[in-house]
Amino acid sequence: MTSPATSPVNELVTRTREGVDALRDSLLASFQEPERIAYLAAGELSIWSRLFGWEKPAAVAIAATMPPLAGTVARHDASPVLLAGLAGGWVGDLAKLRKPDHTPVMGMFGIAAQHAAYSAKLYDRGARPSPVRVGLRTAAWATGLGLAVWKKRSLIAPTALAGVFVAATSTLGDDRTLQDGTVVRQGLGHGGNLLLAAEGIALLRETVLTGDSLGHRALDAGMRASHVIGNMLIVDGLTRE
Repeated sequence: MTSPATSPVNELVTRTREGVDALRDSLLASFQEPERIAYLAAGELSIWSRLFGWEKPAAVAIAATMPPLAGTVARHDASPVLLAGLAGGWVGDLAKLRKPDHTPVMGMFGIAAQHAAYSAKLYDRGARPSPVRVGLRTAAWATGLGLAVWKKRSLIAPTALAGVFVAATSTLGDDRTLQDGTVVRQGLGHGGNLLLAAEGIALLRETVLTGDSLGHRALDAGMRASHVIGNMLIVDGLTRE
């Protein structure tokens, strides 16, 4: 029998509290770092714009979100790998502003580059995969690939390629041994999972949930929120001591 100290419920509560603490520390950084204020402002505008269907403000906000996050990297780590990865993520964000009637090559490689950088840094910090975590992410990846094959063939290649790297970020970020230490490190797993969720919602919106009702726009807003928070938690966990 599972002891109360290690029960799934207690583990869930512990992980949730750690994620809240990490998010709080990331938000509090805005009191000392103007680039964090800029990131949060652009991110919030993109979320509300998605909710209300404001296409032009959303495009401007999404284009302005990633550069301030690169400012955090430059301030705390100046890792060329992370900076290149964020540049790729920015290209991926811009590519998503257009409907993928054809294979979105730039978006595919941009997202893949971003998560390859995240995964490389996580691995360098000591994160390692486990059979259970790999199995869960592989199932999610295969489900997404099946949706692309079924509903939108132009997304098969992006789902297959970029999806592998997004799943790798989630898998490595969720390594509990990496999360021991500072509060910001405890957000790594949550950040990776939020980014995986964001890409999953994006795929659903392009395949089976293609409407434009308030409920659908709420999904878009949730996707942006997951993207903004997830990237912030990952970057802070990798760059802040």
